[in-house]
Amino acid sequence: MSSHRRESFLSILLIVFAAIATYGALISHLGFYRDDWYLLWTAQSQGTQGILKLFAGDRPFDGWLYSLDFWMMGLSPLRWHLYALGVKIVSALAFFWLLRSLWQNRKLETTFVALLFVVYPGFYQQPNALTYKQLLIAYAAALLSLALTVNAVKAGKIAYKILFTLAAMALSVFYILIYEALVSMEVVRVLLLVYLFYRQNKTWKENLRVSLTNALPYFLFSALFVYWRIFLFHSTRKATSVEGLADSYSSLHGFVRFFVETGKDLVKTSFLAWGIPLYQFSNQVVYKEMGQAVGLALFVILLGAGYYWLTKNQLEDGKGAESESALDWIILGALVIFITTLPIVAAGRNVIFGVQWDRYTYQSAFGVALLMGGIIFYAIKGNLRWILLIALLASGVMTQFFSANYYRDFWKTEREAWWQLTWRAPQIKDGTTLVVSLPGGYALAEEYEVWAPVNMIYHPDRPVIDLAGQIMFGDIWLDFARGTQERRIVRGTIAVPRDYGKAIILSQPSPRSCLHVLDGKRFEQAAADRVEIRQIAQYSRADLIEPAGQPPIPPRETFGDEPPHTWCYYYQKMDLARQTEDWQTVADLAD
Repeated sequence: MSSHRRESFLSILLIVFAAIATYGALISHLGFYRDDWYLLWTAQSQGTQGILKLFAGDRPFDGWLYSLDFWMMGLSPLRWHLYALGVKIVSALAFFWLLRSLWQNRKLETTFVALLFVVYPGFYQQPNALTYKQLLIAYAAALLSLALTVNAVKAGKIAYKILFTLAAMALSVFYILIYEALVSMEVVRVLLLVYLFYRQNKTWKENLRVSLTNALPYFLFSALFVYWRIFLFHSTRKATSVEGLADSYSSLHGFVRFFVETGKDLVKTSFLAWGIPLYQFSNQVVYKEMGQAVGLALFVILLGAGYYWLTKNQLEDGKGAESESALDWIILGALVIFITTLPIVAAGRNVIFGVQWDRYTYQSAFGVALLMGGIIFYAIKGNLRWILLIALLASGVMTQFFSANYYRDFWKTEREAWWQLTWRAPQIKDGTTLVVSLPGGYALAEEYEVWAPVNMIYHPDRPVIDLAGQIMFGDIWLDFARGTQERRIVRGTIAVPRDYGKAIILSQPSPRSCLHVLDGKRFEQAAADRVEIRQIAQYSRADLIEPAGQPPIPPRETFGDEPPHTWCYYYQKMDLARQTEDWQTVADLAD
């Protein structure tokens, strides 16, 4: 093997192993979360037709892609997380290929910039695999499409030019249909073409002509898509409705907001992402988890050091090669971040380093890695550059580990709560609404996080919702006081009838406590219960539980094996026996 091939092989190994170490340490302990649930229930109860209907009103192509995914992955969380990790690795290698295609002499720099992309901490939703797999796969396709375009221009044989161009165009269609905001990558494509021809010493006039000519096939589809999306397609979701977005710019306030929020998001995506998420997570973890994160970060850093030591004789670091891209990376990186941020802000979205809202950084991760690489390797000299590189790598790896650690504990809390419910409630009367409050940072955010798992457990074969769900919110006591009856439509297809007069309130005050089935006839509550729970406890009807029924077994493919029968198991069985006033069983269980 030649020295150049050996170096490329070691670079690829470094990128792959760094990705596995960063995202795979806790992968077997991760589960399903948030928006995953309505997808899971639909896939289980309605199959392909139900999934297609879910996305018909905003992103129709996503429905077909999810149908294929569920056919392959099923309802197993581990398979989905391995799938998402594989997509992450593909995107990192596509980015690495793009870098090497543009700067083939900058081997050390391109390898470590690809590593910064792998661990980028501004997006830490990798554990939310089922939902954000769409974003991951769309971005991987975008990076691969850009790399193919660059190699099509550089190819000497016409057959390769045609092949690479057709593949790049197909991928362009693919990722835009998945996630419309990535239409901005077509502007990035032109930017890279202009840079590539600039490196070939073409005049600006000739450069623009050749660049636009090469970009024309991609722009044609993008223009058709934008026309269809704005003028022909009617979105049934407000979040993706063009009409709704147009209304937000009908006043001066809308335009002022656009410019202000763009500036803020550029700073957050580029620089604050390397510090704020790490700070937020580190305030919540124990020392043992901190030590594990530091150890994992050191492992990835040592992998990088090993790569450098094994290949330092092959790495070209001449002054000529360094000067050819002294400012290029910084300028290109900043422009990519700006271009890819604009559609997000224009759509009324913003970067927030909180649960799920950090996803609006990911479309710019390519530009952030390039910008930070330019600062490290061209704006900073001496040992300081290595100190900064190590600090950024450590920040990225530790942030991703902390995120996985949070989601691991979230899944454990959530999964065990549903098992405890089956121990306590063998059957629940149809038409019941379950209001669920989980502890602290694991509080549920949307109602489908309740009704989807409950119906998957109690009525796995029914295509309709028979057990409604709700989460805690500030004015929920008003609905209980009025006995509100309502019918909620989720994503335009799933009807959820809800009756607050037939409700069971479930509360788990802390991660160490059991799930409590409240009974309005017995005013018993834990001291740690939320004030909102105390306000509505009187409305909880434990009599809606049918104690004589056969307890369901949650689908093990999704919910895993039954937890050990420790205190909470006996607590739930004692509470069930108390409901039927079977005091002998209560006493026996207590003993």
